[in-house]
Amino acid sequence: MTRRLAAVPETPPRAVLYLRQSTHREESISLELQERAGREHCARHGYVVVDVLADPGISGRTWKRPAVQRALTMLEQHDADVVVLWRWSRLSRSRKDWALAVDRADVAGGRIESATEPNDVTAAGRFARGVMTELAAFESERIGEQWKDVHARRIDAGLPVNGRARFGYQVVDGQFVPDPDTAPVLVDLYRRYLDGDGLVALTRHLREVGQVSPYSGKPYTHRGIATLLDSGFGAGLLQVHGEHVAGAHDAVIDETTWRRYLRERSRRATVPPRLRGIAVSPLSGVARCTACGSRLALQRRQRGSDRMRCSTLECSARVSVMASRVEDVVLAWLPTVADQVAAEAVRTARTPDVTAARRRAEVVSADASAALTRLTLAHARGLVPEDSYTAARDELVAEQTRARATLDDLAETAKVVDGAEAAASALLEGWDRLPSARVSAILRELVTVWVTKNPAGGCDVVARGTWEE
Repeated sequence: MTRRLAAVPETPPRAVLYLRQSTHREESISLELQERAGREHCARHGYVVVDVLADPGISGRTWKRPAVQRALTMLEQHDADVVVLWRWSRLSRSRKDWALAVDRADVAGGRIESATEPNDVTAAGRFARGVMTELAAFESERIGEQWKDVHARRIDAGLPVNGRARFGYQVVDGQFVPDPDTAPVLVDLYRRYLDGDGLVALTRHLREVGQVSPYSGKPYTHRGIATLLDSGFGAGLLQVHGEHVAGAHDAVIDETTWRRYLRERSRRATVPPRLRGIAVSPLSGVARCTACGSRLALQRRQRGSDRMRCSTLECSARVSVMASRVEDVVLAWLPTVADQVAAEAVRTARTPDVTAARRRAEVVSADASAALTRLTLAHARGLVPEDSYTAARDELVAEQTRARATLDDLAETAKVVDGAEAAASALLEGWDRLPSARVSAILRELVTVWVTKNPAGGCDVVARGTWEE
């Protein structure tokens, strides 16, 4: 008697639905509609839907989409047999990425199908898919070119590339004007930063006063605060490809405040993170190693005196000195600041290079201002074409900005020297009363203590005013 084997039931193909909602409104097909079409496709072909993956609000021009990567990984790990799309354009609008995705599916033994477009594997079917992919790529490039034109026109008009809300401003008839409620808060953020507050402290302050991001409606993070202040929008500027250009909106902070902020941001970038918060000692960040230039770290000791030591392992000197000795040098140096300031004022006033630089900057600024006035009058009379006017105006504004920056730098240097005497006097009077963080912050602006290893094995400790470096 011949035995017959029982038929093995056929396992239905497993499908994963991939959905992507475009960032462009005109193509923002809802995820629900895409899922419904995908499930109907699977039902017609007898597929079992094992997962639904979506990349909502992400452009098809980027391949850094978690859901599409997960869908292809499921094919490669044999957790699914087919990826079902609403349309081929949902997979990608890049020719290269689309081809790579299809190749990954083929190598894994799976396939990719569209719920609303041809899927057959004949030459005609592949040709049709190729045409649709080219159309998707063409549409993506067309939209990109349109946005580039829009962005260029907005920048030429002194407007940001998009019209989203900006903290401190409100939009009136398409123009950004200072908001009476939040503009003073933005000005206060710059003031607080220049007074020594860090980004975390500013974030805490905004939360205490109940201010949120006008774009997201959520409380600011310290990174959001940095982006807000670094953008320069409050200074009447636009940030274009990493550079600042003049905007059409009114500034809420003056140019001097903006340049002071940039200098302070740059200075803090070179300060170790441990010194940006609460300084553990008035001398924190004040002493440096002459051999490598790094700041000396304070080492607390349970027995014996505290020491300050170079913490750079590659340093050839690795200086180490008692903290009390550094403090004595600073306290002995502070009373001499008045005489040094007087001598520096005389020296600076008589320095030909400084005087010449100031005069050159003043002449360039005045000439640029006069040229701008003449150019504007000629343009208003129809004597200068629009393109020529715009190019010449931008060049003159750039010259004027550079000249003013030079004058600001010279004035800032003079201000440091002028304020040194008062700062030194305040430190002498309040050395034991002021918080360590405050003393350290003032000292870092005022003096650097250089520690040098001498041949005899000890260390030489010398204080130098920041204007001397």
